[in-house]
Amino acid sequence: MEPVIARLKRGKTVFEILVYPKEALEFKKGKALLEDALVSNEIYIDLQAGKKAPEEDLRSAFRTENKKEAAKAIISEGEVQIPKSLRDEIIDKKKRKIAAIISKNGVNPQTGLPHPPERILGVIEKCGANIDFGKSAEDQVQSVIEKIRLIIPISIEQARFELKIPVSYSRMAYGKIKALGKIVQESWNSDGSFSCILEIPAGQKNEVYDVLGRLTKGEAQILEKK
Repeated sequence: MEPVIARLKRGKTVFEILVYPKEALEFKKGKALLEDALVSNEIYIDLQAGKKAPEEDLRSAFRTENKKEAAKAIISEGEVQIPKSLRDEIIDKKKRKIAAIISKNGVNPQTGLPHPPERILGVIEKCGANIDFGKSAEDQVQSVIEKIRLIIPISIEQARFELKIPVSYSRMAYGKIKALGKIVQESWNSDGSFSCILEIPAGQKNEVYDVLGRLTKGEAQILEKK
């Protein structure tokens, strides 16, 4: 992807660097190296005119003449120009993640079953729910739910299961159960088996049966509490 400008204003001076947009956004999230984001180490006060930042300006603004340290601050704290194609790609990914989260945590109260992610995605498009580029998918779930409720019935509910895992699988199953949801009560029985009450989003019911069924070869006792 073509390089773009990242800029940060410190005092009265605007500092600019040339970066790769996708890598710069990943660096802001701590998921990429600075070297991957930078086109060059040069710091400018007017990139288009080719006017480089004087060392005294760097010292004054960043307390260092080290250009890499200054570049870190410019990307982390400043604004990165985002091409429309990349912005659309990121928004689409957030939209799909929101749909997956809603599908996993919500159910149709009329049937007790989750809405498939693709159905939710279609409703998001239909109702014109606004996806904010600057916010995480998780932070936007509730506002999207309020929008799609105008079109489809959806309820965010919790389900509880009473589980008993035979001794042969109890140790290895504990971590898997904890990853599924919240263990609200647990006990290790005298025979070495493990019992607990597990609370999960209602849309994940099938996952409990699938995961524990495979892990214990169908020997786990799984009782859904009403």
